[in-house]
Amino acid sequence: MISVSEYPPSPALAPFVACYTFGVFNTVAAEEAVIEIVPNGCPEVIIHLEDRFCKLPFGMGVERTPDFMLIGLFSSRFRVQFNEPVPVFSIRLHPEALFTLFQLPGEKLIDGYENSDLIFGAGFRELCERIREEKCPTAMVALAEAYLAKCLHHPAAPTSYVARSAALMRHGPQHSIKEISEQVCISQRQLQRRFRREIGISPKQYLKLVRINRVIRTLENNPHLDLTSVAYHCGYYDQAHFIKDFKRITGQLPGDFRKGERGPVLRGA
Repeated sequence: MISVSEYPPSPALAPFVACYTFGVFNTVAAEEAVIEIVPNGCPEVIIHLEDRFCKLPFGMGVERTPDFMLIGLFSSRFRVQFNEPVPVFSIRLHPEALFTLFQLPGEKLIDGYENSDLIFGAGFRELCERIREEKCPTAMVALAEAYLAKCLHHPAAPTSYVARSAALMRHGPQHSIKEISEQVCISQRQLQRRFRREIGISPKQYLKLVRINRVIRTLENNPHLDLTSVAYHCGYYDQAHFIKDFKRITGQLPGDFRKGERGPVLRGA
């Protein structure tokens, strides 16, 4: 039902871009198809490559998506509806990139999305139109890279300790929030305040997203590991907390998820 390929960013953009993706959703052209998405901890720019669209949660219902949009961080599983195959190119960002590259507070896009025209302006729409004209995914990536490289030189200075703390959660050992705040030389209270403003959620909430996605990767790559070992390996030393977090984010118990009783999972690199 989904055919998507991932493309890595250049080294210069790797701190901000998790990956680029190109593919088709609802490949079987099913009517009223529903795909369950597990949040990956990454905001994502979605560029519809044709005049075909999906429907996303909005208020108490769903609505048709814009041509080009930015999906913010989702904190729990959500549904996407399709009535036809939908080809898409996307830029999957690390959450701190919204503030670092675009001076956009992440708190404004939690569990929602916005038309990219209203956020990034005419220059970004021009990029999206140029990407639409391309047929080769690597050419699309090159256009996106050139645009984002210019954003790196924006005069506004990012709050580096927020970006550093988020990167530590993704790539470092199993740190606690206290240990992370000590490593970036800031108080927990100040980290919490700036993290929520720039990323959109608390450090603790983001760490849970990171750990659960780490669990999912581990389950996929090591199908014979028992769940207790997987949880411990990914920073959960209490099974009750692990099960609670896993169900809240994925909508399923770990055992059911492992059996394959799930929808597609999209996650950060």
